[in-house]
Amino acid sequence: MSIDKRPSGKYRARVREYAGGPERTKQFARKVDAEQWEAEQRVALRRGTYLTADEMAVTFGKYVEIHLSRQVWRPRTFDLARIALNRAEAHFGKGRPLTAIRRGDVEAFIVKQSKTFAAGTVRTTFQHLRTMMRSAQADGLIVVDPTMKIKLPKVTTELVVLPPADVHALIAAADPCFRAAIVLGAFVGLRAGEAQGLFVSDVDFLRRTVNVRRQLDGRSTVMQLCEPKTDASKRSIPVPSDVFDMLAAHVREFGPGHDGTLLHNRGGYLSDNEMNRLWRRAQVGAGRKAGALRFHWLRHAFASSLISAGCSVKAVADAMGHQSATITLQTYASLWPGDDDRIRAAIETSWIATSDPQPVAVVR
Repeated sequence: MSIDKRPSGKYRARVREYAGGPERTKQFARKVDAEQWEAEQRVALRRGTYLTADEMAVTFGKYVEIHLSRQVWRPRTFDLARIALNRAEAHFGKGRPLTAIRRGDVEAFIVKQSKTFAAGTVRTTFQHLRTMMRSAQADGLIVVDPTMKIKLPKVTTELVVLPPADVHALIAAADPCFRAAIVLGAFVGLRAGEAQGLFVSDVDFLRRTVNVRRQLDGRSTVMQLCEPKTDASKRSIPVPSDVFDMLAAHVREFGPGHDGTLLHNRGGYLSDNEMNRLWRRAQVGAGRKAGALRFHWLRHAFASSLISAGCSVKAVADAMGHQSATITLQTYASLWPGDDDRIRAAIETSWIATSDPQPVAVVR
């Protein structure tokens, strides 16, 4: 590091991060300003917060591409990340340096997103932005993560549990080729993609289990089978005979589809668009407004039936394909009997036991 006076009368400060490394210079009209800048660079080097000119020049748009190119996500996760980061890129500007993004800029971005999108969508967008910024920090391209301590909109989700009568009404009103999909959601607890990717061979009639081994990414014209949502999603679910009878009747009438899928659209994969269309038709046929019910709510009905039957938290988590029992409790805690219910049951049991007391002989 050194300072020298140029022929123009200005003072040039020079800095090298390490011996033989690239030189970084800056000119000042006053020597005191050059000395102050040089001292700041010394401190930055000691703290490990020094950034080279090339590092400071990396733009938001450029790093988005670098970050995405490193990931080994499934196609659906990659697409969601791309959409989220494109929103951020449109807000910050593709050519804006990463080092120029401050915490206040991120807060303004979240506020703007909250005016357009649901809270869950905003949180997902933020999570992808935060992951990228932490990656940039780990790469030494930024010193401070601007996504720290950002307040996000609160997600309020209503747990809707369809009663058995409504589920049976939906099954009765659905197109014959779609009834098995509702059965798989409400009585086996499959997610939509898991039901779409279920093979006929995954239905084990001998052991009376349905085995989840894959799901279908059915959003685009190029549909493909892929791994389930998580490792825990690969599971074997015990199923009663009545459900097997419904699934067997479906196979007899419609046969297997492409690759042996149980649900199909004239032999081809059942796309998300076609599944949504059939689901909306079933709702209208059952006297509901089209789009009033979510297919995912059938899983809530399945979980509710397990909890009502007294299944443990772990058993419900395993059947639902949750990564941990914590997720199950967070989602369905309100369905489990609470302490008040247990107290009432204990008193009721005690009351019944003592409601017809027998005389007790007292021995003197």
